[in-house]
Amino acid sequence: MSLGFSLNLLFAQRQATATLRQRLDREHTARHLHDTISNDLAYMILRIDQASRSDCPADREQYQRQLTDLRAIAETALDHTHQVIRQLERTDKPDDRSRIVKTNNDDKTDRKIEQQRERLDGIIQSQRRRLGGLGFQGDDILGTFDHPLADDILDLLEGLLNELYANIAKHAAPHEWYAVTISFDRRHVIISASDVLKDEAVRLGLGSGLKRYRTVIESMSGTFDITDDSDNWNANITIPLSVTRR
Repeated sequence: MSLGFSLNLLFAQRQATATLRQRLDREHTARHLHDTISNDLAYMILRIDQASRSDCPADREQYQRQLTDLRAIAETALDHTHQVIRQLERTDKPDDRSRIVKTNNDDKTDRKIEQQRERLDGIIQSQRRRLGGLGFQGDDILGTFDHPLADDILDLLEGLLNELYANIAKHAAPHEWYAVTISFDRRHVIISASDVLKDEAVRLGLGSGLKRYRTVIESMSGTFDITDDSDNWNANITIPLSVTRR
């Protein structure tokens, strides 16, 4: 009886672990779909709406630039679609990555920090160009960090940045200034974003993107504060580098 009970308990534990992993994978996939493909297509719609309200460019080169820009967005959405398909097809493996990457090789550490900062800066510059195409101007500030970020923290930060910029494109007034800042201390990533809302914001999404991030970040004992005083929208978010799950 004792052996049978132990085997049943072990089987139940394995089933529970597999179920939890499947749920986390579905949540990650849903978030990835929203942060990439959904936001790419929303931005594309905004650019098409902008073009439809404007006179057709007399300058053929300007017209061609518009088409090239729209095609680049469509290619990005297609690439993200392929990434999601590969993610769904891959064989799941346990994620045992540490939160803070440690190495005794200073050169490798410095190189990893530089590569990670380039990835984050690449996202910011790409999103800045997208907003510029819609007529936005603003401040984009990326601070420095002394230690490499763990892969899962970096992925979370990248997705959150894409979502914040997409929200600016969809809901902020293009003629007003926006600001996005990312800074680091020894224990946290600190993200701030602010803009001025449109009189009538165009709803191009489910409104669930930032809610998903709030759930994930608060489960890591981070903070996620958003204020909206009818005109001004502000987000202040901290992501801990050493995570205690709730």
